[in-house]
Amino acid sequence: MTTVNQPLTVEIDHLEVPLAQLRELGPIGLDHRLQPWIAKLCCIPATDIIDYELERRSLDARKKPDLRYVYNLRARVKDGSPVVENPHIRVLTAPPAQDDQLWHLSLRPDVPKDVIVVGTGPAGLMCAYLLAVHGCKVAILDRGRDVERRGADLERMHATRTLDPDSNYLFGEGGAGTYSDGKLYTRVKDRRMRFLLEAFVTARAPRHILWRHHPHIGSDLLPHMCKRLRQAIEARGGSFHWDSEVVDLLLQDGRCAGVELKDGRRLNAQATVIAPGHSARRLILAIAKRGAAHKSKGFQIGCRIEHDQRLIDLGQYGCVAGIDWPRHLLNAAEYNLVSRPPEHLHAQSVTTFCMCPGGEIIPATSDPGQLSTNGMSRFARAGPFANAGLIVNQEVDRLADPLSGFALIDRLEKACFVAGGSDYACPAQSAAAFVRGEVGVTPTATSYRFGLRPARLDQLLPSATVKALGTALRYFERVIPGFLSKGTMVGIEARVSSPVRFERNPDTLESSIPQLWLAGEGAGYAGGIVSAGLDGLRIAETILTGIPAKRER
Repeated sequence: MTTVNQPLTVEIDHLEVPLAQLRELGPIGLDHRLQPWIAKLCCIPATDIIDYELERRSLDARKKPDLRYVYNLRARVKDGSPVVENPHIRVLTAPPAQDDQLWHLSLRPDVPKDVIVVGTGPAGLMCAYLLAVHGCKVAILDRGRDVERRGADLERMHATRTLDPDSNYLFGEGGAGTYSDGKLYTRVKDRRMRFLLEAFVTARAPRHILWRHHPHIGSDLLPHMCKRLRQAIEARGGSFHWDSEVVDLLLQDGRCAGVELKDGRRLNAQATVIAPGHSARRLILAIAKRGAAHKSKGFQIGCRIEHDQRLIDLGQYGCVAGIDWPRHLLNAAEYNLVSRPPEHLHAQSVTTFCMCPGGEIIPATSDPGQLSTNGMSRFARAGPFANAGLIVNQEVDRLADPLSGFALIDRLEKACFVAGGSDYACPAQSAAAFVRGEVGVTPTATSYRFGLRPARLDQLLPSATVKALGTALRYFERVIPGFLSKGTMVGIEARVSSPVRFERNPDTLESSIPQLWLAGEGAGYAGGIVSAGLDGLRIAETILTGIPAKRER
């Protein structure tokens, strides 16, 4: 009997590739041409490498401008190849196990066959996707529209400065995340992550999201990805219903039996999942009014800040992407900054949020007469501006009405709209003037399509938030020179997270109303595309198996 030699699997957790060695590399991606560096690290001929699978890629800019990509990967090499092991290289005795648990769940005998899912953001989509995979007949409802019509509605808004409350940057297929760059990083560690990312790749998201350290999809690609996820759900028997705003729950003997729509229709289901997003305030208030137990939670407000992208590149890389290095080797620089002032300054912490390299600022609002900002960027991240939210946690009065946070957000957004001239232009103030407490001179160059108007943003926000932002800006100037002196504060950032959280039964993950599950950001259990999608998967897994799917950290 002939013995077939099996390839060796080599796990590498730190492979450095200096950019200085890549100047002559053509436009074909480096990620697919790593054999010489793998071979050198393992002390074997490059011909011994059969193939490899990337798990992570990050950029090390600690010694700028000496930039290096760092990879974690698994390589298959010829049997008997003399791989030299060290703390970063390990030869595995067997191929790594593949986690495909969500494809092979042990279903409970009484799995509900008819399920309503409200909301087509990441929580709703991923919940519906997993339910459909396992044979549930899922009806997905959204007050907004499919991405084709939603895109046309947004173009109309840009042309007329008229907001459609049902189809905008927040409502419609894919939710608010469709126009927020598609950043896919989170601090949550969860075994469902691979399933989620592979679902996105199947919908033709860039395959590199499986391994890059800070992956993103781009707001030019996300609408197409959402459409393909929709088609995958429809192919498994799911149905989508647009222009279908849910206004109330149908209760029967204290249990949720379905939903009532704005047009008067009543839809029944054995299980109802609502993933409302943080901006679906009418629906959140209606659920609370029906008696779903809820409490106030911490939330954030602040401003968006904008810079010339070249300033951020120089601060982070010591060089400029697209000029000193071609973009296929080095993308626009991003940042993730945190200010934690010492106690004697009596100022709150500030974090950057939804940083968009080469991106643009957008009007993230769904209510006429109100204005909040957000950021987005396309796949190439090649625009001339960088922007990010600067956000501050707000004090929560646990004795007050749990829904009172919405009143503060509404008040700020109305003031922002008026300060911008009531036509969706955005009030703005140079960061230096914001810190000094004066009008100053507002730059006119901006990515915000409706234009800027000079305003005192430092007088619109709560005083504690203004103090925290001023302290943070001074600190960030030391981290990235020019951050304060050359930054522009744009509008109010108020749609970061929901100020309310609905309580869940720890055994079933249901709300306090049986047969009603509440998921994602609007329910108070997520803070971005990935965490919302994972929460939707947890809900679906629990519905299918009857076993509470714990959140893993």
